[in-house]
Amino acid sequence: MLSENKKREEVESGKFVAYSYKLYNETDGSLLFEAEEKAPDVMVYGVSQEIVPGLAAALKGLAKGDKFSVTLPPEAAFGHRSPEYEISLDPEIFMRDGEMAEEVKVGALLPMMTAEGFRIEGKVIEIADKIKMDFNHPFAGMTVRYEGKVEEVRNATPDELKPTHGCGGCGGCGSEGSCESGCGGGSCGDSCGCH
Repeated sequence: MLSENKKREEVESGKFVAYSYKLYNETDGSLLFEAEEKAPDVMVYGVSQEIVPGLAAALKGLAKGDKFSVTLPPEAAFGHRSPEYEISLDPEIFMRDGEMAEEVKVGALLPMMTAEGFRIEGKVIEIADKIKMDFNHPFAGMTVRYEGKVEEVRNATPDELKPTHGCGGCGGCGSEGSCESGCGGGSCGDSCGCH
């Protein structure tokens, strides 16, 4: 039991938060993503821009060791699928030494960067005169369920309080692994980033 003199650190604005979770497709129960205890997602509450809005709301007021479970419709999670996030790009963006980068093939997920500096992932859906890419979040249109636990809550350091434009797990952009582009670091231009 906590002593009366020691207040438990709760998730609130300016706090560094580490949280592990499993993300499920609520419709069919399939596991979409997992952030394990040994490699949790992290954020600075109220500063990190890539956090799913409904998940942020569910974490507020929790403390280290607290568990959470929240089901979110598309508008509170990864948004609805939208044709405006399907964009045709010039092939030059994907050239390396005058040749099309080998990673560019239909179905490939490619890391890109918006004009605003946000890292995003797009799926190649057509290769013709232009390269057509789908920047809808892979989980867009889904009702999802997060089941997780808060691993750490503490005051954020001054460096952590600076906003970043990174790809997190599915508490964020949903991109696994590195966001570095193997095909020239192209830009999709418009607001086709995280939802």
